[in-house]
Amino acid sequence: MDNRAIYTSLKTGKRIYLRPIRPQDSLRIRETIANLSERSRYYRFFSGMKKVPEPVLERLVAVDGVNHLAWGALDLGEHDLPAIGVIRVVRDPKSGVAELAIATLDAFHNTGLARILMAVIICDCLQAGIETMQANVLAENKKARALFKTFGGVCTHSDGAYLTYTLDVAKMDELIHGVDIPEAVNDVFHAFDRFNAYKPRLAG
Repeated sequence: MDNRAIYTSLKTGKRIYLRPIRPQDSLRIRETIANLSERSRYYRFFSGMKKVPEPVLERLVAVDGVNHLAWGALDLGEHDLPAIGVIRVVRDPKSGVAELAIATLDAFHNTGLARILMAVIICDCLQAGIETMQANVLAENKKARALFKTFGGVCTHSDGAYLTYTLDVAKMDELIHGVDIPEAVNDVFHAFDRFNAYKPRLAG
């Protein structure tokens, strides 16, 4: 089991705990999706479904640490440590490109959580040898589009309703290090230093 852990705080002062998603997180992920607003579920899954089909849920927790990386942000202020945000990448073994997806509970928008999760996945991708990400997003999802552009994302496909942003992981790393880095993001960098980051893992 991947026991890496990062403790930090949001802009609001709320303490959070970041760790890789595990197979036993099925119930936690199900509850997180149910707690998203209908609009946020639509933005994340392109569907307003409140209950996730079992096959989809199984795929969401089938993290292998090499081609499927996923991290959750857990709320330390609640006794059951609910997940308030999740970020993941799934690498295509043939192309090497990893599909990126991120979701945060509505109550935690504008708290710095999305940037923290992006910092985590950048560091983990560098360690896993993932060089390129792609994110599919609805054209109307302005916040996600702005987030990907902040990290150097370029729109490489559009069919009107849906856009695909391509992101270079090395460029993302350069950009996130080249700004006034929030303390929480620094906590992520320091943690990955402890995890012996940037040493690529070999696919099994």
